[in-house]
Amino acid sequence: MYQYLNYFIPLFLGWFFCQVPKVIYTCIRQKPDHFFEVLVSSGGMPSTHTASTMALVTRIAFAEQFKGPLFALAVVFACVTMYDAFNVRLACGRVTERMNSVIDKVYADSDPDKPEKLKVVNGHTFAEVAVGFCIGVAVGTIYSLVEAHFLG
Repeated sequence: MYQYLNYFIPLFLGWFFCQVPKVIYTCIRQKPDHFFEVLVSSGGMPSTHTASTMALVTRIAFAEQFKGPLFALAVVFACVTMYDAFNVRLACGRVTERMNSVIDKVYADSDPDKPEKLKVVNGHTFAEVAVGFCIGVAVGTIYSLVEAHFLG
């Protein structure tokens, strides 16, 4: 069982080191009653999806010595994740914000036919993805080195 945790732990740590500071910042500076909402939300600096994915890819890279089909699959998975965070979700979020502003301009607040606003899906800027990438590689590298030195 420990063998499988070797891959899950760095992924979780990548998520933890990105998402928990966002929660702390939000609770201190904005709304402490939105703790859980921020904990599971997407978007913002840094990209938690990218950090988690890159921590896993880095751990697999160390385990597979940067070769093999599992490493190749992990790299493709990371590329798709980062592309989605930077391009697809960012563009969808911007379009949704514009659609919501059109709804506000077309309908009066008291209009019973006014549709509900759409949920804005937060994507990431290039900088947010790049920082998530760096955090993920650092977490995966540190975990792999500690695991090799103390547990290997």
